[in-house]
Amino acid sequence: MSELRHAQPRHEDWLDRLRSVQLRLHTELQRWRFAQWGPRSRLEYPAKLMSPHLVNVGNHVHICADAWLNAKDDRGDGQPTLRIGDGTYIGRMVQINAWREVDIAANVLIGDRVLILDADHHFDRPDLPIRAQEDGFKGPVRLLEGCWIAAGAVILPGVTIGRNAVVAANAVVTRDVPDRTVAGGVPAKILRHLNQGN
Repeated sequence: MSELRHAQPRHEDWLDRLRSVQLRLHTELQRWRFAQWGPRSRLEYPAKLMSPHLVNVGNHVHICADAWLNAKDDRGDGQPTLRIGDGTYIGRMVQINAWREVDIAANVLIGDRVLILDADHHFDRPDLPIRAQEDGFKGPVRLLEGCWIAAGAVILPGVTIGRNAVVAANAVVTRDVPDRTVAGGVPAKILRHLNQGN
């Protein structure tokens, strides 16, 4: 019985090493596709990458499995439309649509299943299906240093999330969130301010 108890940790260690090798290999195979890829950054498999040549990734960034980085050259200048700062963590199944300008600063924490977008579908013509009306840039999105976007939140075009601010799980953010505040709800409202002592 004691032998079985000791076999499990060795098995887990082996699996952890295998996952680490897979992570490094996948990162090395994909990093050349980006406009910039910083040292010690990691990209888990699988990830969906649309126009990664329009994405700058800083140092020590971790992008988890099933993330969708969806960049588009809506400005027409060939310059990056999505910038991810040093030390940022992007959780599983996060989708970021960056048609012109999504800036994620350093040390931002983005939970699983978050949606961030600077563009939206047009729906002005009632005679056409919305799918046939294309989409377009609506406003830049900025996540300032140290903020936390909790699981399932939606950040809509034109929004800035302040330094060390918190967006609660499943919130839909339609307007700016000031520094050191907590926002939550649909649509998100300021729930409280974080004092310097907290």
